[in-house]
Amino acid sequence: MTARRRLGSTAALAVLLLFSTSCTTWLGNVRKSLRDPGVHFRSFPEEVAEEYGCRDKPLPFFEIEKLELLPNRLRPGEEFNHRIVYVLCPKSPTAVVAGTLHTRILHRGRAIVDERDQGYEFKPGRWVVDAFVTVPLGADIGIYAMEIAFQGTDLRFTERLTFAVDAAADP
Repeated sequence: MTARRRLGSTAALAVLLLFSTSCTTWLGNVRKSLRDPGVHFRSFPEEVAEEYGCRDKPLPFFEIEKLELLPNRLRPGEEFNHRIVYVLCPKSPTAVVAGTLHTRILHRGRAIVDERDQGYEFKPGRWVVDAFVTVPLGADIGIYAMEIAFQGTDLRFTERLTFAVDAAADP
């Protein structure tokens, strides 16, 4: 392969990678814009119990079906969506699982956001929880992590997702 062809292939690959990265961020922003903040009901407990075979499992049965941040590349001042989709088969049809939900945003190994909700309840069935977080204008560029941890009598878990804060756009 000639040097000119190699250079052309390298340039084409660079453009493709740049396009796919910006396309992914753009797509994430579009998906984020279609969401509303809050807790949204999706499926009845009976449907979830049938789907997951909860009759044959120790109860309460809990699973996070989806955990995501959109977009996961941001600039200071931009907003991301944190989504959790979960299912719960409780011990009785209308029971909830209550406990403390601990949310942290970490950067360089330390918490820059640290919140606790001591009365958080997971509800029976399938639910979608959407939260929106704005990156402060003075945020350092780098890799961040959003961590959620739950501790209740019958349920404990910790989940973490990372996101990147890039330099602000030129004026």
